[in-house]
Amino acid sequence: MASDQSTGDEVYRISGAGRSLSDDVSARTRRYLISMAVRTACFIGCVVSFVVLKNVILGWILFTGALLLPYVAVVIANGKPQRTAPLPTTTLLDPRQSLPPSSDPTNSA
Repeated sequence: MASDQSTGDEVYRISGAGRSLSDDVSARTRRYLISMAVRTACFIGCVVSFVVLKNVILGWILFTGALLLPYVAVVIANGKPQRTAPLPTTTLLDPRQSLPPSSDPTNSA
């Protein structure tokens, strides 16, 4: 970075730029893997609930979660990229704030 300052090159920052594609893909992959880990825990909990605990209600709740989480995980992973910051807006001036017409007599066109 010191070489940029010594040569006098300016560094421009784009404030409205989103995340890079690799960051977006890694975030989606992370969310998908977390969802699949929860699904696996639901499935193991379902088996334990039915076989060991003999709790049918909890077993069906965990089974339903294990069935629905893959769909939810895919929808979340394939969702549109998240925006980190809104794009800058353009400010339009009120027409009443403009300068009055010139009163110069030589500029009559």
